[in-house]
Amino acid sequence: MSIKWKSKHSGFTLYESVIALMVTVMTLGVLQQSLQILKTVQNTTFRDQLRWHITQEKLQTILKDNQIKLVTDDKVVYFDRQKKKSMVIEKYPAGRLFMLRLTTSTNGGHEPIMMNLNKISIEKNRNLVIITTENHLGQKSEMYLSNDV
Repeated sequence: MSIKWKSKHSGFTLYESVIALMVTVMTLGVLQQSLQILKTVQNTTFRDQLRWHITQEKLQTILKDNQIKLVTDDKVVYFDRQKKKSMVIEKYPAGRLFMLRLTTSTNGGHEPIMMNLNKISIEKNRNLVIITTENHLGQKSEMYLSNDV
């Protein structure tokens, strides 16, 4: 006695199942990499924004009760009333990139404020000092520092 299967519907073969499983695994791998890239971009953007805000607050604190003597396109010279000496916030080349640094005219040395910038420009408009920066990603930022002395 033999039973013959006569079915008009055929199921998945082993080959089709393996192909479907491979496509699913590849899709999950691409999705996982995309999520990792998204997380990195979010952290980088947040870190850059936080760094920018901290820098702006630091510069505003530095210039708060001090008198600006000179503003050029690459530096701000001011008189620190507490320390009774002149200080300079300047654009400084660091290899192919630039850094914004704070220097003392009598003691020498410097304190980096922002690093790894493509462009830095400094200008004065009435009682505002405007510092424009551009980072390695091409993102531009402007800091407006008031000088109401």
